[in-house]
Amino acid sequence: GQRGFPETRLDHEHQTAQRPSYRQNKKTQDKDTWIKVKFGEGRYAPELRFNPIVSFGSIILVAAFVVWCIIDPIGAGGNFTAAKTWITDKFTWLYIGSQDVWAVVVILIYFSKYGKIKLGKDSDEPEYNNVSWFTMLFACGVGVGLFFYGVAEPVYHYTGGNRYSADRYSPDNTLAQQAINLTFYHWGIHGWVVYVIVGMLLGFVSFRKGMPMTMKSCFYPLIGDKIYSWPGDMIDILSVITTLFGVCTSLGLGVIQVNAGMNYIWESIEKKTENEVILIWCITALATVSVVTGLGNGIRRISEICFAVGMFVMLAVFFLGDPWFLLNLFTQSLGYYFQWIVQLGTHSDAFEMGEPSYGGAGDSGRRREFEDTTSDGPANWMDGWTIFYWAGGSAGRHSLEPSLPRSPREGLFVSS
Repeated sequence: GQRGFPETRLDHEHQTAQRPSYRQNKKTQDKDTWIKVKFGEGRYAPELRFNPIVSFGSIILVAAFVVWCIIDPIGAGGNFTAAKTWITDKFTWLYIGSQDVWAVVVILIYFSKYGKIKLGKDSDEPEYNNVSWFTMLFACGVGVGLFFYGVAEPVYHYTGGNRYSADRYSPDNTLAQQAINLTFYHWGIHGWVVYVIVGMLLGFVSFRKGMPMTMKSCFYPLIGDKIYSWPGDMIDILSVITTLFGVCTSLGLGVIQVNAGMNYIWESIEKKTENEVILIWCITALATVSVVTGLGNGIRRISEICFAVGMFVMLAVFFLGDPWFLLNLFTQSLGYYFQWIVQLGTHSDAFEMGEPSYGGAGDSGRRREFEDTTSDGPANWMDGWTIFYWAGGSAGRHSLEPSLPRSPREGLFVSS
């Protein structure tokens, strides 16, 4: 097939008499076989449009997975845990190294001439103001995770087992700083690059080049028009399944957090599966309403409300606590993060996952006792934290559309 992106009118038109929305300018070059179903008559009648191969293929695979988990939940859980552990053991280097590569790539794009390219037609104007845009990016990108783990994660690293707490003689202040630094690492530059990379790619190929907004379009320079045949369908099926599993993981963790919080406030609400299922239905219903009502009325307003409530909670904690200590701690931790970002960003727990150390803290009885721990730290820490984060952060498309038609530089600045 043809290599490189096809030329479109978006590459040549720079001036127009009017400034319409980027949605009105998109010229599709989609060669897929689509099925269109329109419900009712009239201009505003809803229409369903889908690729039957991708849609039904994804449904069949997901349904098979669900049936397996229902029939044999213990066996399915054991197999997936074993697979995840094997991936961590064999491919930690790939997860850690690729994350560093993406970080370098987005920094180069930011400072290069390509950072100014608009992800849309040159004459397009953003549909949302900067405040609404930022709240949607924040809510879709980190949302509940940051508000919960922003507190829980440093506490866990401070009190739990890791490569720093393995030494019993480490001062508490040092452990606290290391715990905050690990949290900055998981939610900082490295945590955002996967969102940014996918968002920029899809924005460029779809709204700049007029191609379908699916993951296969990103592979056009590599396989050309084959993205419209079975290789492209396989890419999209894999994308649908991995995105679905990632969203389900976030939803599952979220309802556990909500259930635990409700139990803390109202002891009559028990922490049990039945309550979590009810919460899943409630959250899914709210999400469905927000999607059906559209990006401008649903997702936008919910994002603004969530962000405002979150800021109120954060400011209440800041001013009701010790603001001078928190300001000192933030300034110090920011400097510590940038001082150690290269070492932290390339650390793969090679020794921790290897053989136990001899002649060090473990033999002298100084190390803290944790399950599956060598004198270097727990062998399974990377599996439960960094790799889990990086594997679950691949759904960058959630923060894509509100950004358009802004430039990559604007998106990277706000994401940082």
